Formats: sequence, structure tokens, C-alpha cells
Amino acid sequence: MNKEIVQQIINEVYPKITKHYGAHNGYEIPTVEVHTNIFARISDIEGMEGDSCPSGEFCKDENKIFIYFPYIKDKIDLIKALLHEYKHYLQPRKAEEYYYDLGFTYENNPMELEAISEEQNYKLFN
Repeated sequence: MNKEIVQQIINEVYPKITKHYGAHNGYEIPTVEVHTNIFARISDIEGMEGDSCPSGEFCKDENKIFIYFPYIKDKIDLIKALLHEYKHYLQPRKAEEYYYDLGFTYENNPMELEAISEEQNYKLFN
């Protein structure tokens, strides 16, 4: 999918997601930005690449969801990425570090598993 189509779908679907789930207490609803990949975004160097890249990311420090459009296959994949990252926004801000401190990994961290599970609700927004 190209950047323009991804942005069109975000404009259509994201307001429905935010209306359905609401805001996290004390935090504004995050904005969504579309980028090529995490490496180009962080380095601010267009074309920068790395080993692997997620399709989305929630940055709690900026209160933003980043969508990396080359890694989005279709509308359902995009909705799942938005739901996954929005779930991270709704989760307690310090819980992720808490679980990592207890020895959980990315693969078994309850916060990540909860966000993955949230993706199944894509049918509500398709």
C-alpha cells in the first residue's frame, strides 16, 4: 500500500477507533503519523534502513502512533496495527517497564500479548 492510501484509511478508521475506546485518563488521544520506517523516522534521514521494522509503534513520550506504510499489506493489516498501538496508548504507562524488570521478554510481555489480542477487533472497524 502506498502512503496516500494508508493515510486515507487512517482518516476513515481512526476516528471510529478513538470514539469506540475513548481517551486514556490524563492523556490526549494520540495523533497518527505515517512514515517509511522507524530508522528513517528516528534518524531523520530519508532512505535510512535497518534489520527489521514494525508496521506500527506507539511512542508514549510523544503520545503519537507511528505507522510504517511499506509494512502494511492491506486495510485489515492497517486496522490491526492501529488497534494494537492504540491498546498500548490505553495501557498504564509504567506497566511495560515493570514487566520487563520482572524478566518478561517482548514475546511474552502481558502488555504486548494484550495488544496482539486487541487486533482481533478489526472487524468492528472494517
